[in-house]
Amino acid sequence: MENQDSLHIESVEKDLQPESKAGLSSRFNRMKLPQKILLIAVLLMIALGVYRIASIISGPPQKEEPPVNVTVSEAETGSIFTTSPVTGRIAPVNEAVIVPLASGKVTAVYVSLGDYVEKGTILFEIDKTQIAASYSQATAAFQAAKTAYNAMSTLYAEGAVSLADYEAAKSAYASAQAAATMAGEAYRNCSPSSPISGYITSLNVSLGNLATTGSVAATIADTSSLKIDADITEYLLGTIAVGDEVQIYVGTLGNTAYAGQITALSPAPAAGGLTYPITITVTDKRSDIKAGMFAEVQIIAESKDQVIIVPSDAVVIKSGRSLVATIDENNIPTYKEVVTGIDNGKFVEVKAGLTSGEKIITSGQQYITEGQAVNVIE
Repeated sequence: MENQDSLHIESVEKDLQPESKAGLSSRFNRMKLPQKILLIAVLLMIALGVYRIASIISGPPQKEEPPVNVTVSEAETGSIFTTSPVTGRIAPVNEAVIVPLASGKVTAVYVSLGDYVEKGTILFEIDKTQIAASYSQATAAFQAAKTAYNAMSTLYAEGAVSLADYEAAKSAYASAQAAATMAGEAYRNCSPSSPISGYITSLNVSLGNLATTGSVAATIADTSSLKIDADITEYLLGTIAVGDEVQIYVGTLGNTAYAGQITALSPAPAAGGLTYPITITVTDKRSDIKAGMFAEVQIIAESKDQVIIVPSDAVVIKSGRSLVATIDENNIPTYKEVVTGIDNGKFVEVKAGLTSGEKIITSGQQYITEGQAVNVIE
């Protein structure tokens, strides 16, 4: 009886044991073709499901990120300043307007547009036929009145004539003198001359045309020195003084800076205005800057010396904090919070947070990760 029970247990244990590869292969071979196809399809679906579950759990394959490319510079000690622009036209320091004081036909023109003339040079002639006759008559009348007055003075001193006769002669003499002076002035006005040395910048008379009083006949400009008249606000008034050097830029001449100097500064606003007149003299002697050009003057508004400065691009703002990324000898970056001062758009003053000579990142710092090495490019 015990032997039968033992045989039965062994049979059950055998049935519970996994089949060998040979047994599975034999069973698979005994299957019909549709059963084989179905089994293979089920196994493939199970394998695909397992693969997808494993992919979700493990996540996408991690690619190694290349290091961020950055450029670097150094915090250095130096000077920094900000400027405020003032605009105006470049003008000659001295300019004269010729307005004829006599009317008449133009009989001669001695200059042309662009000519350089010396002070006192006759510019043109106005027909003086009638004026010359009047001048001759006035001169003759003056000489006659003068002779009569001298004679009357002698007779009055001797008591030969009355005081009334003497006063009448004196009055006639004075009137004749004034008339002769006016006639002489009118005669000279027929030959206008230049009151300054300079270039003829406009000429509105020509041979045979009529010159009239009150109309501009010519203008002369002394371009040996140039100036810019402008206005500044009260915010700049306390930061500048007569004698300060400035830089002048002319748009049509590119980015060239021309030297200038503040030569006049009003301590009060112009009548009815809120700005303060200022005069800047062009001290640069290069000939390409001309009168009439529109210029921008850069006036230093604020400056500091011997402070730590870095390129403005090196400072980034994160969560309201000003940060500069420094880098060590192993190209490992670290953000440092800084306190900034003057910023002129190119450089910025660092009041605290950096020391002179520290290596800083000037571009690419927005993409770095602290502690992760970067690639420094030249």
